[in-house]
Amino acid sequence: MQYWNDLEGSTFFSMVFSNRIEIGEIKLFSIDIDINQSLVTMAFDIREVPDKPPRKWQSAQYNACRIGITCSEVENITIKNLPTTTPLKLTILENGLRFKVTAISENSAIEFTTSFLSLRDPTVYLTQNPF
Repeated sequence: MQYWNDLEGSTFFSMVFSNRIEIGEIKLFSIDIDINQSLVTMAFDIREVPDKPPRKWQSAQYNACRIGITCSEVENITIKNLPTTTPLKLTILENGLRFKVTAISENSAIEFTTSFLSLRDPTVYLTQNPF
């Protein structure tokens, strides 16, 4: 997968961005693992901020955008040196009926495979330290 817009659940994402946005560097906010349901949810900031925000977002000059992914039927998860504040390079590769998700920096890593992956809707906020 090359673009966030290509992921399942990207309808709202595609409405608030006028161009396709490449999957790339992320600033990890949280990772939740539900062992009982074999579910991983990651929330993170991306560098881009929506350029076609809905009316309710136009009242402030937001400078950060948080999205995430929800993955089910997760297998072979590896996590190294978390938590980290260092940006991670995220890649999502289709491998037959599964996806390989990798988020790596020089010192940290998250890797797993999943059979279902969906994009979480974007939210925006104002911060003193944008990505």
